[in-house]
Formats: sequence, C-alpha cells, structure tokens
Amino acid sequence: MTLPPETPRLDSAGSVPVVLPYFNQARAPIIPIRPIGPEHRGQLLQHFLALNAEDRYLRFGYAASDERIRAYVESIRFGVDEIFGVFNRKLDLLAVAHIAMEAGQTDRAEFGVSVLPRGRGLGIGTRLFERAAVDARNHGLRVLYMQCLSSNGAMLKIARRAGMKVRNDGGETEAHLELPDDTYQSHLDALVENQTGQIDYWIKVFMRQWRCFWLFGRCPDPT
Repeated sequence: MTLPPETPRLDSAGSVPVVLPYFNQARAPIIPIRPIGPEHRGQLLQHFLALNAEDRYLRFGYAASDERIRAYVESIRFGVDEIFGVFNRKLDLLAVAHIAMEAGQTDRAEFGVSVLPRGRGLGIGTRLFERAAVDARNHGLRVLYMQCLSSNGAMLKIARRAGMKVRNDGGETEAHLELPDDTYQSHLDALVENQTGQIDYWIKVFMRQWRCFWLFGRCPDPT
C-alpha cells in the first residue's frame, strides 16, 4: 500500500532533514509482503540454499557453504529479529529480508535481503527495505543500517533510493538511515501490509491445494 507523506521533524539547526525520500515517490505494483515465523524455517532454508555461489557471497560477505547456511537459518532469533518474505504462487520464498537487532543495542538494527534470480528487477528488494524501515521505526529504533560488499550493486541501489548515508571503506560499504518517530499512521500502515500479505498467502495456499488435489489427489506441506 502507499504510505502517506508525513510532516518531517526539524533538526537542532531548524532545517528540514531529508527522511525516507524514496518512500514519497510513486509506487511500483503492489508486492504482498508477509512476516515470517519459525514455522517457515524450512522454506527459509530452501530459499538460501537456492542462491548460487556468487549470490551467497554478496548476501553474507563470504563463501557460505550449505552447512553455514543451515547454521544461519537455525540461528535466526524469531521474536527478537524480524523476518519478512515474498512468496510466489508455488509458496516458494522469492525474497527474504532480515532485520537483525545489534547485540547490546536497543536503537539500531541491521537490514539484509536476498532475492532469487526469477524475482529480480521487480522492485522487491526496495519494497522489503521500505517495509523493514516502517517496522523498525514502529519498534522505536532510531537507525536502520546495512553492510555489504562495494561490488553489491543491488544493495547500493536500495541505499541510494532510500536516501541512506553511504560510506565506502575499500571493498566494503556501510549505509545507514536515521528513522523518524513512529505515528498512528505508521502502525496502521504496518497492520494493513501484514494483513494484505497474510491474505495473499492464504489465497496461494488454497490455490496450491486445489491444483494439487485435482491433479494428484494430494498436496505436500509447503513448509
């Protein structure tokens, strides 16, 4: 859904800072985004294992083996971190965003995202960042940041579109975004997006079960 523009806060110098500039631009087609829970751990694992060697290197910053990916998925702290995903009609996770709380910090979190090849070029990564930023501000966080290789053009594109402050340090880049305060509207927006994503998922579950039943007489559990 489209987030309405908000009145920006004045900084200490009395000027109006640029806050989330990309969020006030025209939207791409609606992309249903759903919160991901521990019941989807199997689908998360399938998503990350489907990344090729180059994609794994860009996503994690190192050559992640299957064993490292399994350990990563098992280490996700549901209930502390936030996970959002985009499902296709087969209930495969096309894209996953991970908002990870920094150890010992209560006001900043790290954003990470991965999109499978067949889901790229559709603006999914940017939409997941927008959704992550709304969720972070609603939880009282002040900063959302991401770290990536300087060669990760997709992540840098997201950062620039969102108006993040980008700092390049050789082969690595860090970008951070200062978040505005939460509002009743931001909480309502998050609620509506969550419900939209949930309804979209239920419809896809129903359609998948219907197709499997009529074609094969049964349908395996997607998780």
